[in-house]
Order: sequence, then C-alpha cells, then structure tokens
Amino acid sequence: GTPAGTTRGFGQAEFREIGKLIAEVLDGLKVANSDEGNAAVEAAVKAKVVALTDRFPLYPYLG
Repeated sequence: GTPAGTTRGFGQAEFREIGKLIAEVLDGLKVANSDEGNAAVEAAVKAKVVALTDRFPLYPYLG
C-alpha cells in the first residue's frame, strides 16, 4: 500500500510508475488469449517492479 511505498522513499513519480504497471497487467489480461500470453506480460512487469524496488531497497545498509 501507500504507506509501504512512502516508507521505501517512493515519490509521486514512483507511484505514477506503479499505476502504469498495474494498468499494464490489467490491459494484458484483456488482450491475452492464453496463459502463455499473460505470462509474458507478467514477466515483463515483474522485471520492471524489480528494477523499481532495487532503486529503493527496504534496508539499504544490508547492501
């Protein structure tokens, strides 16, 4: 939720990015004709989520 994002240091730009990622998954569900099609969208979004969260680690002192 929002408190977890702000605790990590997310700002307006990051929350906009999260909204776009959610929309990307939902749009993928509308278009996907098979589990494999949706899996591709999910994998792409997962990579973007990992990139976002890597920029804002929960515990920066752990490296």
